[in-house]
Amino acid sequence: MLISFWAWSGLLCFPMIGLSVSLAGIPAGFASGGIVLIGQTAGLALFMITTALTNFPRVISSPGRWNPAQIAIILIFYLSLTLQFHDDEMSTLSGIAYTCLLILTSLVLSVPWTLAPADLEKCLSVASVILCLFGISAMMILGLPQGRNVGDIQPNLFAAPLLVGFIFSQFRAGMTGVAVRIMCLSMVAMVSSRFALVGCTTAFVLHELTFKPLSPWKIAALVMALIAGLLFWQEIISLLALNDPDRDLSSGFTGRDEYWFHALAGIANHPFGIGFKRTTALESGHSGYLKTLAEFGIVGGGLIIFLIVWVIALAGFEAVRSSGKDPQQHRFACARFGGLVALAFGASFQPQLLSLGDAFGMSFLFLLFKPRSNPAVLSRALTTNMARKPLALF
Repeated sequence: MLISFWAWSGLLCFPMIGLSVSLAGIPAGFASGGIVLIGQTAGLALFMITTALTNFPRVISSPGRWNPAQIAIILIFYLSLTLQFHDDEMSTLSGIAYTCLLILTSLVLSVPWTLAPADLEKCLSVASVILCLFGISAMMILGLPQGRNVGDIQPNLFAAPLLVGFIFSQFRAGMTGVAVRIMCLSMVAMVSSRFALVGCTTAFVLHELTFKPLSPWKIAALVMALIAGLLFWQEIISLLALNDPDRDLSSGFTGRDEYWFHALAGIANHPFGIGFKRTTALESGHSGYLKTLAEFGIVGGGLIIFLIVWVIALAGFEAVRSSGKDPQQHRFACARFGGLVALAFGASFQPQLLSLGDAFGMSFLFLLFKPRSNPAVLSRALTTNMARKPLALF
């Protein structure tokens, strides 16, 4: 299952390099994004089939440890099937298939959380390296960013896997995680993807504030960060380019009024929603939250957004509450909380909150549908850690 998760992580991003090469005139076997779609489909199918075959009892039992908010989100997904019965039959069948796949994906993505802590740490640390290698490989093959694009890869599409790699790396202690975070953040800065820059910073700050927040080096680092912010505020504003009207519609905080107006008009015309994966680019508003409201309706979409906020609040409470307990579990809780907040922020400027076809959507579903911990697994992990502590003396 771990190997299939790593393969899925790679297939969600590496095909973008092949598509960019193809568009540059070198045949890559597929055109018009076909190679990207095939990679997304193959990765998802591989992970789902492998997880079902190797961990079927865990697939079935995981929902039993979901909290009420997580169960309610899945219930809304299921009830939204009734919204699919409009327009032509193929669109209806496609929407029903996507909705069922969303439910199944949420189910299987909860299974890695049931693994032993050491296996979960290995799963996410290797995935973070793979996602970081995507950025390095893209720049080696396609060259350094030209006008913010890496080859023909749009900046936000390039930065999303790196943001996920940054978040996953925080589940691991040690220099490997630090190196991945530095490289991911550096590459995000090179393409000036504002949502990813803010997301990486948010994930890091929240992780550090909830994981041993009063350590001396963190207090010193905070003082140095404040001094650096005062000294280099002009460079920071230039990097974020918050008021740059020349940036394209899909690049950040500004220039999206047209998308938003179309989305709000669509929501007003269809207040009960039109079904998952049934919106066009304009109807989605290039915002995950507007897209959710357009697809699931004002009531259903509003409840989903509220329940997501509830799950994030519970994750924050868990991160604070786990302090003083098993350090590994505390790190996991802090990393999950920081990652959820970072991705929830990014969804304001990404075209989807719930998705099956990119690293952003995959990681959000993974962090969102964490089941309650298995006491037996935690007990074994704590016993193992306690047994290893005397060895540290030597």
